[in-house]
Amino acid sequence: MPYQASSAQNIAKLRKKNCGVTKKATIHNTKTILKYLNLKYSPEQIAHSVKIVKVCTSTIYNWIYSKTIDFNIKKLRRHGKRYKVKSSGSKIRIDRAFFENRTIDLRPEAVQIRTEFGHWEADTVVSKRGISTCLATFIERKTRQYVAIKLPNKTGRAMMAAIKKLIEMYPQGVKSITCDRGTEFVNQFQVGLIEDTFGCKIYYANPYAPHERGSNENHNGLLREYFPKLFNFKNVSQRIVDNAVENLNTRPRKILNWKTPAQKFKLEYARIT
Repeated sequence: MPYQASSAQNIAKLRKKNCGVTKKATIHNTKTILKYLNLKYSPEQIAHSVKIVKVCTSTIYNWIYSKTIDFNIKKLRRHGKRYKVKSSGSKIRIDRAFFENRTIDLRPEAVQIRTEFGHWEADTVVSKRGISTCLATFIERKTRQYVAIKLPNKTGRAMMAAIKKLIEMYPQGVKSITCDRGTEFVNQFQVGLIEDTFGCKIYYANPYAPHERGSNENHNGLLREYFPKLFNFKNVSQRIVDNAVENLNTRPRKILNWKTPAQKFKLEYARIT
């Protein structure tokens, strides 16, 4: 069959009409959705239970916001406010036995009543939002000696490096560390390595129980007098952090019969070395 330009042009025009994305906001679709909205259905209920509607929840919301569907957003159960998914960052899968074998309830009584030297509490003091640099903080339970080590980020690897540094500072004076269940403290391989290498037991406080590490929490608050909550630790040196910590360690304490943590720690550490 010979080629005819006019016929080819007509066929091309017909095919062109079928190109592109099919519009989902058809009269049938929008009317159906509006019907169920007026019946007090939520957009999510419509998307999942009305089979003739072939769009997702977000699309229905978008059509309401853009007035493609003439419906007052305030009539929705939550007045158009969508649920926010709370993110706690990357989730780490941890064996239940990992915590059960290291719960704070397993600490010896001498640790609990602060009669034995060498047992520490640990925590993290963070920078302002968006800055990864932070501090690992430690406090010896009996003497209240406080240590803060600058970290490049709040990761398990960085925290375990800080714990190793603490043990290297006081080789005979770190028998256990009690911390919370934050992601920086629960690297199972690193925790096991520290326990096996240094004989330092890691204990975990119960969830939502900061009072179980009360000394550390209190001293973190005292440290905030030098570095307020919106402080950027990226711009501060370890030397400046050490100066602030030294000020805390050389303050007389009523609980220590007006001795300083530095004095008490020096006496205790001398007895075991």
